[in-house]
Amino acid sequence: MPLILDPDAYEAAALAALRDRMLEGLAEVEAGLAAPRGNVLDPAGIELARELVRAARAAVGKPGASDRARRAAEVNLAYAAMLAAIDLQKCHTDVPRVPSPRKGSPAERPGAGSTRPRRSSRAG
Repeated sequence: MPLILDPDAYEAAALAALRDRMLEGLAEVEAGLAAPRGNVLDPAGIELARELVRAARAAVGKPGASDRARRAAEVNLAYAAMLAAIDLQKCHTDVPRVPSPRKGSPAERPGAGSTRPRRSSRAG
């Protein structure tokens, strides 16, 4: 899913600023891929993520005239590349995963199922 659906809904300066922030994000992801947390389970997967980020950085923000559609396309490319690279890093390292949900229905777990505070039985 693209981040920018309608380039004409944004000012050109806002798109340029967002593109610059995406470039910074790509640089951060690239730094994280240079020294991944956890053990690398598949070096080829990490190298693929690195290449994806390098290619996106090379394509985004090239000098020259660019209209809103071009800037939006650059933002969307950078966004997609970041998400894909992060996903590849998670898949190919043994970084901690989000724990799986508890077994049983919420009604079977004590204290679960209601977010409202309990009412006191005393009349006040």
